[in-house]
Amino acid sequence: MLTRTLPKILVVDDDSAVRMFFKEALRPIASHVGEAADAACALESIESGDFDIIVCDVWMPGASGLDLLSMAQQSRWDVGFILVTGALQVETVITALRMQAQDFLVKPLVAEEVTRSVARAFDHVVTLRQARAYRGSLESSIQRRTREIEVALSELESNYLMTLEALVAALDAREHEVSAHSHRVRAYTRFLARKAGYPPALMPSLEQGALLHDIGKIAVADAILLKPAKLTEEEWVEMRKHPVVGDEILKRVPFLRPASSIVRHHHEKFDGSGYPDGLKGPQIPLGSRLFTISDTLDALTSDRSYRKAPGFEAAVAEIERCSGKQFDPHIVEMFLKIPIATLKQVREEAAGPVVAVK
Repeated sequence: MLTRTLPKILVVDDDSAVRMFFKEALRPIASHVGEAADAACALESIESGDFDIIVCDVWMPGASGLDLLSMAQQSRWDVGFILVTGALQVETVITALRMQAQDFLVKPLVAEEVTRSVARAFDHVVTLRQARAYRGSLESSIQRRTREIEVALSELESNYLMTLEALVAALDAREHEVSAHSHRVRAYTRFLARKAGYPPALMPSLEQGALLHDIGKIAVADAILLKPAKLTEEEWVEMRKHPVVGDEILKRVPFLRPASSIVRHHHEKFDGSGYPDGLKGPQIPLGSRLFTISDTLDALTSDRSYRKAPGFEAAVAEIERCSGKQFDPHIVEMFLKIPIATLKQVREEAAGPVVAVK
C-alpha cells in the first residue's frame, strides 16, 4: 500500500528511560514502535523494517544523531527524521535543517508535543510518497500514451503512403505510364542521392518529392496532357504550371511540405533555362538536380506509345551531352561512373511492374 493509517516508528536513544517514554507516548498513534540504543543498532533495525519515522537523540556514544541523519539523506531513506536534544544549539539546528530533518524536540519532553511532532512528520512523509507515486503514475501514463500515439502516427503514415502510392499509380495510368514511371524515378533518385552523400534525414522528403513530382498534372486538362500531337504555345503555358500546382498541393499537407521544393523545381535546368522560376546552378535544390537525371534516364529507357525506348546506352550518352546545360556537371560526372548493369538492377528492384528495356 502507498500509505499506512498509522506510522511505524523507530526510537533511537542511549537512555532506556527515554526510549520507554517514547514508546508509551507514541503507542496510541503508531502501528509499531521499535527501539535502538545507538546508531549501529538503528541501522540494523532500519535494514530489517520499513519505518516511516525515526526519532533520534542528537548526542549518543559513537555515531551521533546527525551522523544517522546524514546516512538517511545520502541513502535516500523514505522516512521522516525527528531529532531530540537536551541542549539546543543554533549550529546544530541549522545543520539538521539543511539535512532535511522534519523537527526538533527539546528535553524535558512532553507527550503531547511528541505526538504532534510525529503526526506532522508523518503527514509530510505521506505527502511526499503520494507526490512520488503520482509522478510515477503520470510518467507511466505519458510513456503509454506516447507509445500509443507513435503507433497511431505510424499507422496513419502507412495509410497515407498507401494512398499516395495509389494516387501516383492513377496519375501514371492517366498518362499511360502503366510501367510505374514514378516508382522507378524514385528508385533512381534514391540511388543517386546515396552516391552523392545526400543527408539521410532528408531522404524521406526527397523520395516523396520524386514519387509525387507530377502530382500537379491533376490540374492539366486531358486534351493537353494526352494530346498525341505537338503542343501549342498556349498549351505549353498550361503544362508548365504543373510544378507550381504540385508545390501548392504539397505545402497544404504538413507531412509532405518538405518535399514541395523538389516538386516545384523538378523542371529547372542547370543553365537557368528551365521552369517555373528559371533557377540556375546551385540555386536549384540538390534533390531536384538529382531528380532531373533520374527522370531523363527513365524516360529514355521506357517504351512509349509513339516510340520504342532508345535504351540505357543512349540515355547515358544524352545525359553526358547535356552536362552543364540541363544537368549539374558534378552529378553527371558521378553518374557516368555507375555501370549500366547497376542502373538496370535499380530499375528491376523498383516497385511496380517491370518492362523489358534495351
